Amino acid sequence: MRLGLLLSSACMMAVSFSTAALAAEAADQDVSAQADGANGGLADIVVTAQKREGKLQDVPMAVSAIGAQELERRQVSSVADLAKLSPGVSVAQHAGYNRLFIRGIGLTSISNGQDPSVAFQVDGVVIGRPSAQLASFFDIERMEVLRGPQGTLYGRNATGGSVNLITRKPTRDFSGYLNLSYGNYDALTVDGAISGPLDKGGNVRARLAFQHIEHDGYGRNVTLGEQIDNQNSTAVRGTIEADLSDSVHVTLSGDYARERDHNYAFHAFGPYRSDVTMPGLANGGTILINSRDITSEVPTRNRREFWGFSGKIAIDLTDHLTIQSITGYRHSDRWSSNDPETTSFDAFSPVVTIERAKQFSQELQLNYSSDRLKGVFGLFYYDEPLHAELDLTWPYIGRLLGFANPAYHENGDIGIKSYAAFSEWTYEVLDGLRLTAGLRYSEDKRDSNGSLTVFNFMPPPNGANLVIPVNAKKKWDALTPKFGIDYRPSEDVMLYASVTRGFKSGVLLAGNPNPPVNPEYVWSYEAGFKTTLLDRRLQFNGSAFYYDYTDLQVNKIVGNSIITQNAAAARVKGLELETRAQPVPGVNLNAALTFLDTKFVSFITQNPARPENGNVDLKGNRLVNAPKVAINAGAEVDLPLNVPGRFSLRGDLTYSGRIYFTEFNEKALSQGAVALIDASLQYESADQHWSASLFVKNLTNKKVISNKFVAAALTGYAINGSFKPPRLYGVRVGYKF
Repeated sequence: MRLGLLLSSACMMAVSFSTAALAAEAADQDVSAQADGANGGLADIVVTAQKREGKLQDVPMAVSAIGAQELERRQVSSVADLAKLSPGVSVAQHAGYNRLFIRGIGLTSISNGQDPSVAFQVDGVVIGRPSAQLASFFDIERMEVLRGPQGTLYGRNATGGSVNLITRKPTRDFSGYLNLSYGNYDALTVDGAISGPLDKGGNVRARLAFQHIEHDGYGRNVTLGEQIDNQNSTAVRGTIEADLSDSVHVTLSGDYARERDHNYAFHAFGPYRSDVTMPGLANGGTILINSRDITSEVPTRNRREFWGFSGKIAIDLTDHLTIQSITGYRHSDRWSSNDPETTSFDAFSPVVTIERAKQFSQELQLNYSSDRLKGVFGLFYYDEPLHAELDLTWPYIGRLLGFANPAYHENGDIGIKSYAAFSEWTYEVLDGLRLTAGLRYSEDKRDSNGSLTVFNFMPPPNGANLVIPVNAKKKWDALTPKFGIDYRPSEDVMLYASVTRGFKSGVLLAGNPNPPVNPEYVWSYEAGFKTTLLDRRLQFNGSAFYYDYTDLQVNKIVGNSIITQNAAAARVKGLELETRAQPVPGVNLNAALTFLDTKFVSFITQNPARPENGNVDLKGNRLVNAPKVAINAGAEVDLPLNVPGRFSLRGDLTYSGRIYFTEFNEKALSQGAVALIDASLQYESADQHWSASLFVKNLTNKKVISNKFVAAALTGYAINGSFKPPRLYGVRVGYKF
């Protein structure tokens, strides 16, 4: 019923878009800066999705792009908000991992050292660790979401797509801003930047930006009397640009971010099996099921630190030829502790996870652009040494068996190296008709060294912690081509189709004897259209796609180990529609609708929480985090108040159908269909220096589950998980100059 009402509302909104647009006069008056083009109507958005600048409506692929002003107006403050910006996107988190999914493809694993299935880049530098991706979202100029496999231009680990953040750059004039936000949960956010020239001619420019966020916990650990799911984070970024000559341009950037809080707590959802008693409950412990509070004897701790440097050199060799070098170094350090059993009984020590990584990346691009031919040739190198640990002891089991510290400890190092050469070219064979062809060769090498310490659960005198060495090497390579065609029957309409192959690297786990996991491959077939209509007051885009997956990587907990394995085959079919409209000056509308049909074509495995069932055939089951229907829609209206400045009212709706958190598609491990509403009242002064807003997110205070998983057998198959934030409201004031 709710889905029908939401679909009806979306259809009525689309009809309203068209009716209002048709009724609007082709006015030549000014409209709001948020959406104005040069002659009124919707503005052109410039993107770099093809490794070169181009207008969003001219790029023959499914891309969403959102600028800084729209990000602010739609209350996008973190990567977790991406679901309300782009069709086909869902975001989950576990213990501080950024688990991005696009069209049902994303990071399902919760083990250390795993790679994402959606590439994440900041100013062209790949951010390899999913936990480090959460620290980059401030002082953003534009965000681009590329939907579908991006194997040719973006390479490995982009089978779902790519998210590209472009940060604001130094300005030639002295400028800056400061924003202050305060809300419930004693939430304080301060962010700002200062920018300007370092010499008289403006040939050398600098920018310094920062962000600080703190808020009280969304819940409490009742047993220990401390808050959980709070936040205390600080980030800073400095950028220098220099024009060494008319043809040589250099950009240097450095950033630092840290968190020290009790965030990312494991919440309790009770026992998975009614016939298995959780040890904590059997010994008089307490539990709070499906609550933002917990009763755990284990403190929740989150410590993480990320920093890095990047350098970009662009040289214009001729009017048509440019060479560019992008160099990046990243350091990430994450430490967290949680309770895997989620009761107040002292059955387990904290499960401690440690992940430290250093990555170096280098990309060289040779770009050519003429009236008929455009293309890029590139080389890519990536080197990441990574250390990871998972530590757990069982004091309760130890007391029963007479041993002090029965242990489970994964401790290992992984060396990751990746090499690639790629090229993609587009040629306009006839006016309005373009052909695209591209190819990438990738080679990945992984070297794992470490050990697994595990208790053998034998009674005295034979009980002992056993140390099992873990050593493995593996190499994979892949060819990922792309073929495309696009045609413009008129200036305002583009039709396109493409065939693309994507590749995600194979897996070796740190300190875990999990057998090497094969790479996943996908063939993507997509067709779509892009239109700009009604004197630039309406954009309506759509795409239909079909994915054929081989060896899709999935995750589960077996015994006490988090393992990764390959599902034999899967397929994805889908349809996306999105629109932006400015029917009359002062009214801005957006909507997107996604239909997904995902399923495993061939996958036989065991459910580790029900080992007595043996092998289970999951053919026909839906993929993880893949709702059948997803909708996001928003409207912003200028209020006709007779006062200086601009008042506007905005509302946003985000709807997601049921999503499953495991491949077994069990209702107990899912989040039902849910709709979230955000709203804000905004003011901007006539001189555009001052701004203020009243805002609320998750207006109806829905309790939305972000993730669930069944913990190890020794916990009694406890269901752990996490929640998305509750209702948040507050006031925001800003000044810019």
